[in-house]
Amino acid sequence: MDLSFRFDGWFKALPESPLDGGCIQRLVQRPAGGGVGARLTPERIRVEVGKGVIGDRRSQNEESSEGEVSLINVHVLRAVANDEDHMPMSGDNLQVDLNLSEANLPAGSHLHVGTAILKVSAQPHVPCGLFIERFGLKNTKRVARASRTGKRGRGVLCTVAQSGEIALGDAIRVVR
Repeated sequence: MDLSFRFDGWFKALPESPLDGGCIQRLVQRPAGGGVGARLTPERIRVEVGKGVIGDRRSQNEESSEGEVSLINVHVLRAVANDEDHMPMSGDNLQVDLNLSEANLPAGSHLHVGTAILKVSAQPHVPCGLFIERFGLKNTKRVARASRTGKRGRGVLCTVAQSGEIALGDAIRVVR
């Protein structure tokens, strides 16, 4: 019996994020050779077509051509991380105040941020074993349920449609 519906109230209680334009709250890089938990939180990053975030291990390992850049909603992340210092451990490159739901950002939508353009991927962003380890099974079930109901609790993956720079505090403009 699926009782995951009980997590729906948790998601509904989170602050609402804007639909058409949001902002960058934090930038995160996972440096290659820095170990599994190594994180940098720079003031600005560079993204390139076919590579993703320069300096992030995803850009060097080619983990997924559909997932060059990962985004997570900052309100979801605050709720599961419990403190700001733990938030970069999600590993998502862009922590954003933007509604990431499938209804708001269907695959193919473009996000203009800084001088870059990101394209929302159809590939789902799912919690991995490290997410469970870092944020707990209950929180992982919460974000997984939100993802199954179209809210993309774990976030969204993007490809880089136009290379450019993204800085902390940059506005995000949605083009559907």
